[in-house]
Amino acid sequence: MRIARLIGVFLTMVTVGLGGGLLMAPPAGAQPPFRLSEYLTDNAGVLGDADRAAVTAAVDKLYADRHIRLWVVYVDNFSGQSAENWGQRTFRTSELGNYDALLAVSTTGRAYSFLVPNDMRGVTPNQVDNLRHNQIEPALRNAQWGAAAIAAAQGLNQTTSSTSRYVLLGALGVIVVALLVLLLVMRRRARRRRANAVAAARRVDPTDATALAAVPLDILDDLSRTKVVEVDNAVRTSANELALAIDEFGEERTAPFTQAVNNAKAALAQAFTVRQQLDDSTPETPAQRRELLTRVIVSAAGADRELESQTEAFEQLRDLVINAPSRLDALTQQYVELTARIDPGERRLAELHSEFGVAALTPVSANVATAKERLEFADRNIGVARELADHAVSGQQSRLVDAVRAAESALGQARSLLDAVDSAAGDIRQAVANLPSVLADIQAAIKRANEQLQQTQGNKSAHTGELIAARDAAARALDNSGGGRGTADPLGAFARLSKADAELNQMLTLVAQEQANAERLRRSFEQALFTAESRVHAVSEYIDTRRGSIGPEARTRLAEAKRQLEAAHARKSANLPEAIAYANGASTLAAQAQSLANADVQAAQRAYARRGDGNTGAMLGGIIIGDLLSGGLRGGFSGWSPTSFGGSSSSSGGSSGGGFMGGGGRF
Repeated sequence: MRIARLIGVFLTMVTVGLGGGLLMAPPAGAQPPFRLSEYLTDNAGVLGDADRAAVTAAVDKLYADRHIRLWVVYVDNFSGQSAENWGQRTFRTSELGNYDALLAVSTTGRAYSFLVPNDMRGVTPNQVDNLRHNQIEPALRNAQWGAAAIAAAQGLNQTTSSTSRYVLLGALGVIVVALLVLLLVMRRRARRRRANAVAAARRVDPTDATALAAVPLDILDDLSRTKVVEVDNAVRTSANELALAIDEFGEERTAPFTQAVNNAKAALAQAFTVRQQLDDSTPETPAQRRELLTRVIVSAAGADRELESQTEAFEQLRDLVINAPSRLDALTQQYVELTARIDPGERRLAELHSEFGVAALTPVSANVATAKERLEFADRNIGVARELADHAVSGQQSRLVDAVRAAESALGQARSLLDAVDSAAGDIRQAVANLPSVLADIQAAIKRANEQLQQTQGNKSAHTGELIAARDAAARALDNSGGGRGTADPLGAFARLSKADAELNQMLTLVAQEQANAERLRRSFEQALFTAESRVHAVSEYIDTRRGSIGPEARTRLAEAKRQLEAAHARKSANLPEAIAYANGASTLAAQAQSLANADVQAAQRAYARRGDGNTGAMLGGIIIGDLLSGGLRGGFSGWSPTSFGGSSSSSGGSSGGGFMGGGGRF
């Protein structure tokens, strides 16, 4: 019998060798995620025959006892990816489901991931974490490769066994609350049906309006909201990258990329215009709403495709790997220059706070502190990039490019944040300087309105009632401003007075038809235009430097404000009252966008604070894509995900659909 077994082993080894070496380890090096074909894959070659047999027996026993499939894979390293990310990608590539668990070990990289689907019955996150830290990790730390896999199999077997007993005991007590359980089950099924519907929608081509017609209306609404956020981030990132490329290569060589960004902006603007129509107070029929939502998604997808068409050529133009040393020197110089602006910026903010109220400084009050965070993030990435550039290693180029891009983006945002402080100071002081003029204008307008009303007594015009209302509104605005003395929000006071003054002057023009009022109306337009442009500029910078945390509502209001601001300029010569209305509308929408953006940032800060992530600032700025806003459409739509010249994208998916217990770590 012993001789027979030896012969069998020998024949097996010969067969494996002739058949392509299914169990032989590949050459040492990076191993990207791949589809598992066997429950035990030892590409690192660390298991002996006895270990292999013991691991296989433990895996088989787990399936026989609990019908749980444990997949075990050993590789040399995870090809530069995090252990958890490598494990999740392999899990999904292998089409594993809710009754599959994965133990992936990087033997030379000394990292591992142990993933168990959240939906696996009878297993809790605490049990999985205890199994990782108390059994799997100690075995891996001692290079007991087979023992780690056996511990995983036995631990899942024992965990599910003991949990089943608790579930049985708990079921006896649940009888008295059967109705509540039924409600919870129904909710869970509804969530699952919705999750399946979302997953199906994500596989649809977003540029195919006919295919989108099969998507449920509520799912279509969710996709449109996420789409405009993702693509707006991509367009903003691409625009920032393009500005850097123009400075480096000139406008002629970057003309195709400029055209791509402009086309993408135009398509995205159409999406925002439709989204604004959906968000306004006028209701639409289901058919109208579907048509509008489809237009949003198709327009946003078209913007992304426009950027994607130039991505490869742009990458070739800006070969950051080859130019890394000189690029890093330039980035270091920028870092030093921007760091030198921090103290003056803090002094400038302190001066503004001592002079003006909180409301006037809301868009820039945190800019210097945020700029410090961006500079620290940039400094870390410059250091990482220098180390990678000085010690070039195969497979590390993508990390070098990512580090350079992250530093560029962080420095660009820091500059924008500090510039915003400087421009805010100028805007506020200009408002202060112009307050006496607008106060005089509105007082004169009230006086003229009173004179006009006295002249028309007994012979009221069709607009007399409107003139009285406009005069009273202007008087209230004047009273609320306190005469312009010591106001805490000069820009706000300037906006309110300008609006009231503009409306009163419009009524005076309609009632009296006096030529002299035309000049005053022009000044009203300039005041309204200044307010609108200041507000639109401030909130645009605010969203740009915090785009990782701001949702679609604020962006939609801003896009509509920009559209109305453009309309104000376009109608200046032909219809000044209409141009003023557009400017005032743009100012109001910009204020709404600022309020919505503030709320989104505060919510994101609270969420990231609970996570304790050290890259919170970079996530808020959209330099690193966080999971508060990126979970929507990424990873779906037939592989479609928002792209940009320099931005990064993430994907999600997989069979389990509910995430994982466990995670990755080092040993």
